[in-house]
Amino acid sequence: MSVRNEKYPEVTLAAIVVGTVVGILLVICSTYSGLLMGFTIGGSALAAIVGFGILRGLLGRGTIIENNINQTVASGINIATAGVIFTIPAFYLMDQEFNFALAAASSAAGAALGVLFIIPLRKQMIELDRLRFPTGTAVAAVLRSPGAGVKKAVVLAVGLIVGAVVTALTVAGVLPKTVDLGPLVGSPPYVANVWAVSVFSLGAGYITGAPGLVVLAGGILAYWLVAPLAVEWRWVDPELINQLRHASGPATYQAGAEIAQWIRANINRPIGIGMLVGGALIGVLLSLPSMGGALRGLARAGLKETREELPLSVLGLGILAAFVLLVVATKTALPEAELGTVLLIGLLATVWIAMAGLVVAQATGMTDWSPISGLALLSIVVFFLLGKEATAAILIGAAVCVAIGECADMMQDLKTGHLVGAVPIRQQVVELAVVAIGPIVCLLVLDVLARGPGIGPDSTMKLTAPQAQAVVATIEAVEGGGVPWGKYAGGATVGGLLSLSGFPGLGVLVGLSMYLPLAYILTYGVGCIVQVVTARVVGRQAAEDWGLPFAAGLLAGEPLVELGYVLYRLAFTAAAGGAAAS
Repeated sequence: MSVRNEKYPEVTLAAIVVGTVVGILLVICSTYSGLLMGFTIGGSALAAIVGFGILRGLLGRGTIIENNINQTVASGINIATAGVIFTIPAFYLMDQEFNFALAAASSAAGAALGVLFIIPLRKQMIELDRLRFPTGTAVAAVLRSPGAGVKKAVVLAVGLIVGAVVTALTVAGVLPKTVDLGPLVGSPPYVANVWAVSVFSLGAGYITGAPGLVVLAGGILAYWLVAPLAVEWRWVDPELINQLRHASGPATYQAGAEIAQWIRANINRPIGIGMLVGGALIGVLLSLPSMGGALRGLARAGLKETREELPLSVLGLGILAAFVLLVVATKTALPEAELGTVLLIGLLATVWIAMAGLVVAQATGMTDWSPISGLALLSIVVFFLLGKEATAAILIGAAVCVAIGECADMMQDLKTGHLVGAVPIRQQVVELAVVAIGPIVCLLVLDVLARGPGIGPDSTMKLTAPQAQAVVATIEAVEGGGVPWGKYAGGATVGGLLSLSGFPGLGVLVGLSMYLPLAYILTYGVGCIVQVVTARVVGRQAAEDWGLPFAAGLLAGEPLVELGYVLYRLAFTAAAGGAAAS
């Protein structure tokens, strides 16, 4: 039960500024994470810890509900990164130009729709259904410990320094970025055994803990079990097998790497995509009963307006404005399309956002599982078939993906606020005011990285954008008529069965790890194991109280150094070019 006290400051300039700065830093980290490993990081607990460190530790102020506004702003800005990073990098992978303003506008429209659609369901999900929202509940526990929060901020700073130092050493070449254990342990050359020297992956694994072992298991299944079987059963291109047979010395592992890459592109990825979609669809079906309850609750509450919620008139105008923005973006991307087709795409996108957002919010409230990846792929395929053009499909897919992420995040934040005595309308207003910042910052970071190390398989920083690779592969398959329906169907069946196993989202998680880079999955898995072992040795509470802030620091240290190095290189190149011109 929440306890509200109006004597304490809540929405303050300090909370909004701190939340915005922390949110932008989280976007940088999440953009890096999505391009590197294929999934992004949550930032609510991290923002709460940093908020106490700044508001109370440095400024000598900061109430619990004021820090709640800080974390609401930060997480609202950060969550949009997932939607952008899973979709927009497809343009870079296809070497296709896109309109930056159009991408920002469609993503911002999706972010606003996500917040607006979920607000009317707050009372039903949080006060009546009393869904747990594990992340929101955990953040509330952090907010209720302001004294410990300041100490945790110091631990986080130490982790950031360690992460920055280790990354600087890899950038300088003192430490390698990857270590190949294949020759050392004698594994077959086509079995990938390269481990990334990445404190980011290690920290992300520690924060995830035992649930992340599913991702590790999926990677091992794909690369250490499927690959040998594919070679043994002659599923691989015979020419590649012949190259391996006639190779010797270092060339053996080069030939083996080509086989592993072929298996990933032609076997692991289509099966993984099928598992993603199948797992996500089963998640939708499993959510139908609770979805019906939520809609009935919305119908009962729809005629009532209270001071604690944004007025329905404001929600309606906001939804209309976002719909118009989606229509304009679609028409700009499809200038030759008929108005009826454009309006249909805009309407379907808006309705799909409402339905998918409800599913994601329900799933997040019960299990903390969010099937954004599968729903994003499904959305892009549907809108590609409608518009027959990849640009519009990716832009609308980005809007949908951003929106459903915001649905889950807004409800998590409202759950946190409910537990610490915040006023819902204040959280709703501040999140609605800042959600457009996330997509814009993410797109800017993408542009910098694309002009620096590049995005894709040839990236010097290994920023392969695996989620966007799946999008491109799916679009090309549909466009070229070469859809591997058998592999998709088989993967969808397995993904659906795994999601019916009682472990929410299992099919999506295993499917995702089928085509993620193994080097980072292995290091990520080590982080998961370290958290599990640490919890058993020192106790779960101590492992979370002090290990998680340190791991969060590792998360921030690596991308900040890498991005700083890229900016330095770009500035140095520009200066050298200017000097040569003069």
